[in-house]
Amino acid sequence: MTKTNTSIQGAAILGSLALAASAFAGTTVSTGKGTVPPAPAPAAGLFDSVGATVDIGYDTHYFFRGFLISEQNVWGQVALSVPLSEKLSLGLGAWYTSSADISYDELDLNAGLSLDAGFAKIGLGYTRYEFFDGSAGEGNGVDSADEIGLTVGKALGPVNIGAGYYYDFEAEGSYIELGIDAPIAVTDTFSIVPAALVSYGDEYYSTDSDFQHVKLSVSFPIKLTATATLTPYVAGNIALGTTEEFTDDTLYGGVKLSVSF
Repeated sequence: MTKTNTSIQGAAILGSLALAASAFAGTTVSTGKGTVPPAPAPAAGLFDSVGATVDIGYDTHYFFRGFLISEQNVWGQVALSVPLSEKLSLGLGAWYTSSADISYDELDLNAGLSLDAGFAKIGLGYTRYEFFDGSAGEGNGVDSADEIGLTVGKALGPVNIGAGYYYDFEAEGSYIELGIDAPIAVTDTFSIVPAALVSYGDEYYSTDSDFQHVKLSVSFPIKLTATATLTPYVAGNIALGTTEEFTDDTLYGGVKLSVSF
């Protein structure tokens, strides 16, 4: 179901710190956008082991943090992971999306640090959002926003768990999420990854503090070459509390092509 601009305007200041920080934490928990690979171990020189990933993708619906922003979105991302020491790395990324459904274009610029603390991987990050058509599309909403976030990720055998806390300066509110996934290797080149995520908003573009949404997804990574992976997915968004007024429960899907260097 296509949402009108007014149905999302009050809640659509969204961004990609979740993608940056969860990725920096080294987990595979999906937060709705691409991921930045963890840094490899340092080689002889600092920049000998810089990792880079380029992603392009298509989503039937652009959901973020439980809010439906637009439909028929194409997007691209460039991410760098720079090792600063054996356990500390710097991540830099840029993510851009455009909708064929409404006039909506968004650019997210992010930077963060990832620390392998042994017991867990900890990420600290910052994101700057630029909304070229307003945060709700077609000239509505604000033009930009800023956010900081802290994440913790841990692999427990075949299961990855991750938690994130984010503070949005525009909303003067917080967003919290807890996610889990369990990759299943079917062959050397094909996997099935079921995942689940639940979120909570503390006055996050709302006067209320309540659970925000549940996301259930299954992705199917297909390794095409040593450096290229194609990942189709299907997902379901279940609106809770603070998003029920703006967003319907929706089944959607998409595909992503990732190339690493």
